[in-house]
Amino acid sequence: MEFLIDHRFNVLLTLILLCALPESVLAEMYKWVDEDGNTHYTQSPPPGDIQGEEISPPPRVDTEAAQKQLEAQRKQADKLQTDREKRVELAEKEKKIAAEKEARCQAAKASQASFERPRVNYVNDDGSRTIMGEEERLAGLARAKEQVKEACN
Repeated sequence: MEFLIDHRFNVLLTLILLCALPESVLAEMYKWVDEDGNTHYTQSPPPGDIQGEEISPPPRVDTEAAQKQLEAQRKQADKLQTDREKRVELAEKEKKIAAEKEARCQAAKASQASFERPRVNYVNDDGSRTIMGEEERLAGLARAKEQVKEACN
């Protein structure tokens, strides 16, 4: 396996170096396999009676265009990442707002439930308890129903 990786690296390095050479030097290229199964790339025909094939050199790489394309891809990736982060942040805010709304709704329902009992107690400033009068309880119940309507819809 290590030999295969080294061989691939050598082939890749050879191809990269061939791309950097002037076209006049790359007039002819040959690919051939020796008796051990190793693939060779040379500018001279294979030795002896070994069959080889003439291959065309790889196209020249426009490094400036490739660099511009890479930069455009990086910008697009950064924009996608920023958009993803904004969507996550917005979803978290919406979840928080929904939880706060649910809490207000539950509090309003609890207040309404307390006013629906026939006897409602409340605590005075001095800590003593007083039973609320019927008129005051009904007014509180009406306010609580409005609060439920606002908070739960």
